[in-house]
Amino acid sequence: MFEYSYATTEGAVRKVNQDALMIKTARYKGREILFAAVCDGIGGLADGEKASSCVIGSVSDWFENVYPSLLRSGSGALDIRSSLDRRLHSINNDINKESVNGKVMGTTFTSLLIDTYLDTAMIAHVGDTRLYKIYDHTAEVVTMDHSVVGEEIRRGIITEESARFDKRQNQITNCIGAGARDRMYDYMLHKPETECVYLICSDGFRRQITKEEICGIMSPSRADDSEKMKAGLEYLMRLDIERSEEDNITALAVKYSD
Repeated sequence: MFEYSYATTEGAVRKVNQDALMIKTARYKGREILFAAVCDGIGGLADGEKASSCVIGSVSDWFENVYPSLLRSGSGALDIRSSLDRRLHSINNDINKESVNGKVMGTTFTSLLIDTYLDTAMIAHVGDTRLYKIYDHTAEVVTMDHSVVGEEIRRGIITEESARFDKRQNQITNCIGAGARDRMYDYMLHKPETECVYLICSDGFRRQITKEEICGIMSPSRADDSEKMKAGLEYLMRLDIERSEEDNITALAVKYSD
């Protein structure tokens, strides 16, 4: 079974929330499936909220109308990954076609698909929206930030702590849209984990708080049902705003138990 919750706000400064999210569930042959995603429309471009909502709408349609046929046809995890990849490339082209009159749109995208029938968890990712796996004593960043500071962290030029205060932290290097025709998306496949809370969040959620703070509030022993997850996410969002976060703030949490 799944426990899940989410929270989102435009924050203390922005008048428009350019983030978008979805959590969808289904069943196949008695087994549960969950598909969750967060998009963060790129604030420096036009109509970020339009790009993020477009992506969420399209992948929601994929899950509701394409995914069932994939399961019925006997498709495995790699076939499903290829199908989602085709959909993301199609969305990329659609967003670029909408980018007219010099208005370029773009958005990040990070998703989690847990299919207990196939015993598979699949992560798809582009941009700097993050997916964490939170355990009782640690929090692991699973995705790789496609950003200027993210690349410098991986090259050892700056530390993760100093990156939190770097003025370039909003400069992303890969996304959906923004005029590029060919995009590369990250995919990860693994077994669904029952000893962790999966957390997907926009950069506005995690910029003012530490992994230790996230772990302390959202660990599986503490955030063990949907109500506690909701309370934990809202508490962390209040910390963000108290610490002068200016961006939109969005996060969702999922816990799976067999």
